[in-house]
Amino acid sequence: MKNMIKIADFTDYAQEVLPKEVFEYFSGGAGEEITLRENEKIYDQIKLNYRVLKGIDEIDLNTTILGQKIDLPVIIAPMAFHKLAHPDGELGTARATSLLSTIMIVSTFSTQTLESIKSISKIPPWFQLYIFQDRAITKELVMMAEACGYKALVLTVDTPVYGTREKEIRNNFDLAEGLILENLITAGFKLPKDFIGNKSKHFSSLLDNNITWADIEWLRSITKIPIILKGIMDKRDFLIAKELSIAAVIISNHGGRQLDTVPTSIEILQKNIDFIDKSIEIIIDGGIRKGSDIFKALALGAKAVLVGRPILWGLAVNGEAGVYNILNILKSDLEKTMKLCGCSRVDEINKEFLFR
Repeated sequence: MKNMIKIADFTDYAQEVLPKEVFEYFSGGAGEEITLRENEKIYDQIKLNYRVLKGIDEIDLNTTILGQKIDLPVIIAPMAFHKLAHPDGELGTARATSLLSTIMIVSTFSTQTLESIKSISKIPPWFQLYIFQDRAITKELVMMAEACGYKALVLTVDTPVYGTREKEIRNNFDLAEGLILENLITAGFKLPKDFIGNKSKHFSSLLDNNITWADIEWLRSITKIPIILKGIMDKRDFLIAKELSIAAVIISNHGGRQLDTVPTSIEILQKNIDFIDKSIEIIIDGGIRKGSDIFKALALGAKAVLVGRPILWGLAVNGEAGVYNILNILKSDLEKTMKLCGCSRVDEINKEFLFR
């Protein structure tokens, strides 16, 4: 572990320890994976502009998102089936997240219960939601999350169909026997006993593929907790979200897993930097692998970033300790980037630190 000093080291090791089909399920993208690759590469094209002789001593990474104070502007992205990476599953991730005092977004397809994750979370988590064709299941999931004390609903809006993921098809990927999605079961979901095939794709086929903006009002009618939209990539949709007083949006191309050859999230943010105002909080995901990536996203107007796959690599390599190592690598690199650029607080990071 002492020689693992960057995210890529964990990625390589995770590829060794995980079964091929599991690693490629987590790491794979849609189509020819052009967007998947670009998500990471694009950050290297954004250049930093630094100041000197600023007398920076201590670095303050604190920020506030939806009224929740966090010690690091990095939030754990919602990802399904953590137990495929490690027996502790989401509990290992939640414990590490708590050590860094930030927020974990728990997937609809979590392999640990909402109650157990919340009970060990220092900062209340958020719940990622899909709207199922069976609205009773959807409503029950929302009620469960609210009853447990989850502080936001993250509605994924970019999944009307399951993306074409070639690696899953070639590997004939299926979930391991005995992998239980306890929250869905509690909410009333029943998988046919004789079902054979890609269960993760089957779950997606049960989602409502005709949701519209009107469904936001339906969600509001059944819960009082804030709603965040994950998967916004077009300015027109952003404007609708503002009109509906959405609490926050997550600019996201679903980690390159849905539609190939779409722009990266950071490109969307970069294009609209002068359009973004303070009326709605912006979060971004996709390709964050270094502290300097986080810095660039914040400089372009993001309030925080989501990190996904690296968390799974840390979990696969060393459980809770591995996830903590991943987060600490990002934290240390962000602190160093801030000091070298000449700013001491997250709220000081702005577009003036980018070479334009």
